[in-house]
Amino acid sequence: MNKQFIKNYDKNDLVKFCENNKIEKYRSHQIFQELYYHKRKKFNEFKSLPIELRSLLNEKFDLYSLKIKKLRKSKDGSIKFLFELNDGKLVESVYMPWYSDDFNEIERITLCVSTMAGCPVECAFCATGTLGFQRNLTVAEIIDQVIIVENEVGSKISNIVFMGMGEPLLNYNNVKKAISIFTHSDSNFFSRKKITLSTVGITEKIKQLADEDNPPKLALSLHATTNGFRQKIIPLSKKTTLKSIMDAIEYYYRKTGMPITYEYIPFDGLNDTDNDAKRLARILKRVPSKVNLIPFNDISFALPNIVGQNLKPTPKDKILVFGNKIKEYGGKVTIRDTFGTDIEAACGQLALYDKS
Repeated sequence: MNKQFIKNYDKNDLVKFCENNKIEKYRSHQIFQELYYHKRKKFNEFKSLPIELRSLLNEKFDLYSLKIKKLRKSKDGSIKFLFELNDGKLVESVYMPWYSDDFNEIERITLCVSTMAGCPVECAFCATGTLGFQRNLTVAEIIDQVIIVENEVGSKISNIVFMGMGEPLLNYNNVKKAISIFTHSDSNFFSRKKITLSTVGITEKIKQLADEDNPPKLALSLHATTNGFRQKIIPLSKKTTLKSIMDAIEYYYRKTGMPITYEYIPFDGLNDTDNDAKRLARILKRVPSKVNLIPFNDISFALPNIVGQNLKPTPKDKILVFGNKIKEYGGKVTIRDTFGTDIEAACGQLALYDKS
């Protein structure tokens, strides 16, 4: 008999499992807490359960859906985890410690989580798209990234960002279910305000997510202020427009009350002009929001397409000028540092590459 991965089960699923096996309903709550609050490493450690139930769980389920194949540590403290899935496919996650100004202590730990093996979106600035789409990750595979990294580093993750491999809203049901487990009052993970989901702009799914019980913070991978340039660097945007995306973003803010984050990579001479700064500031004023200006990281190792090869990063001094222009026009701006460039773990670099 093929075992199932138990972390694909939320609390309702565990209730049904207990009902189907003629087990008292309250045991579902105990199983849930052993899995997600205590994060036990073996079924025989589920001490709140009788031995017979522990044996049944061990017979029917596997506790872990992926395993660490390799990890690489950066000089900045970040760690890239290469995970092997049960079918042999590979995904990556990135552990990012944020230090205090004096670098004496870690203030928070963020994990960049993947939702797909590969990605179908093929953004010109992102190496992951060169892998193509392989499959969606299951709920268990999403959750296990967090649990296994916590076990490995010996520290609790304080924030997660769905910014790893894949477009989260194209794996909507599994991502939604994982978020519901992460934010459940009986689990020991995160509040919804400690979770950020990044999307290129799947408008109907943005609206659908806004209507869920515990919607996370939303980040839009914007990178352009005109439809023409955006369609060149994000092929999927040919199916939508900036106006329709902004309508969905406004709906999300009105429903959730949470400010929006825009992600924007400045490309030299292409989307970093004064007019871009004006348009971007106008976008930022529509609902409470900010823009993160992110440096364009090298993806030449992944053999990018012709458009990607023609994209050049805006120099750091010009990014500062561009950011100041956006501020002058009334927008809120953060210029982001980059984690893990020396281990190909920075934004846009996740493509299973290892030059070490």
